[in-house]
Amino acid sequence: MNKFSRAIFTCLTVTLMVACSPKSPVSVQTRVCEYEANPLGIDTDAPRFSWTLTARKNDQVQSAYEIIVSDNLKDIKANRGNVWSSGKVDSDQSIQVPFAGQGLQSFTRYYWKVKVHDANGKASAWSKVAWFETAMMNESEWKAKWISDGSTTPERDADFYQDDPAPLFRKQFVIPEKITSARLYITGLGYYEPYLNGRKVGEQMLDPGWTTYSKRVLYATYDVTNMLREGENAIGIMAGNGWYNLLPFNMWCSPNRNLRNYLDCGRPTVKAQLRVTYKDGSVDEVYTDGSWQTIPGPILRNNIYLGEVYDARKKLPGWSSVGFNAAGMKKATEVEGPKGELRAQMHGHGGEFRGGCTRSR
Repeated sequence: MNKFSRAIFTCLTVTLMVACSPKSPVSVQTRVCEYEANPLGIDTDAPRFSWTLTARKNDQVQSAYEIIVSDNLKDIKANRGNVWSSGKVDSDQSIQVPFAGQGLQSFTRYYWKVKVHDANGKASAWSKVAWFETAMMNESEWKAKWISDGSTTPERDADFYQDDPAPLFRKQFVIPEKITSARLYITGLGYYEPYLNGRKVGEQMLDPGWTTYSKRVLYATYDVTNMLREGENAIGIMAGNGWYNLLPFNMWCSPNRNLRNYLDCGRPTVKAQLRVTYKDGSVDEVYTDGSWQTIPGPILRNNIYLGEVYDARKKLPGWSSVGFNAAGMKKATEVEGPKGELRAQMHGHGGEFRGGCTRSR
C-alpha cells in the first residue's frame, strides 16, 4: 500500500469511528446567569447558572452536569475552568446552580460552559461559551457621591404643585488615548436618564426599579465603549422625582397619614461612575461629586400621579455635549442621599427564561 492509499484508508477509518461513536441525544441550549443572557453587571458572590436542554428522542432527562468558569477565552475554549470547575455532579438540577469557586473580582468578565449527561449517562458536547461580568463587588468601590441641585423640599403641601424643573447635571472630561472598554454604573432617585456626548445611554425608561430606598437602591451597568472618543467628552444626567420626591398623598383622606412620612424621600439626586480602561490596562474614572454642574431643564413638573409638563421654550440644545455654554450653570451639591445599600439591578434587562427539556424537530 503506497503513501496515498494509506492516507485515504486512515481518513476513512477516522470518519467511520466518529460516525459510529455513541452520541448523547441531549444538548444544551439556552444558558443564563442570574436569569439573564450574558449579564453585564452583577454583584453577587455566588451567581446562579441555568440552562435548557434539547433532546433528539423521547424519554430523556439530565442525569448529571458539569460547569466550568474561566477568566479568559483561551482557557474556556480549551474546556478548562481556571476559576472554577464543578466536576461531574450527579443531579437533574438545571436551574439556579450556584457558582462555588473562589471570590469573584470586581469589573471582570468571566466565561462559562456547561455539559450534561443524559438518562443513560452519555455526556453531551460542551455548550457554547456564555459570560457574565461583575460590577462593584464591594460597595466601598463606589467613589461617586450623591449629588443634587441644592434646592430644598417645600414646607407647604400646596408648593409641591408649583413649577419645579427637573435638574440637569453635566460634566466634561478628556479621554487622552484609545480605550478598550468603558462601563457606566449609575442610579438616580426617583428616576434618571443618562446621556453621553449628546446621545441617550440605553433604552430603559423609569429606572431604577422601585425599592424601599432606606434598605436598597438599584443601579444599572451600561457598556458605553462606542459612545466615547479620544479628546473631549461630556456626560449628562437628567433626574426626575419618581417615588423619591412624590406629591403629598394623604392615605384614607387622613392628614396624619401622608405617604411621604412612610417612605424614604428627598430631592432628586443621582450617583454615577464611569470607568474607562485603556489598552495598557490602566483605568480612569469619572464620577459624580461637587465638581459637576447643574441647571434646571425644560421639564417644569413631573410626578407619578400627574405626568409631566414640558416647556420647549426652555430646551437647552447640547446640554450633554462637548462645547455647551455652561455660563448659566452652577455647581452641584453633594448630599447624603438615600440610606439603602447599592445593589445591581437584575430585572427588566434580560429575556424570558424557562427551564426544562424540549425535543428538537
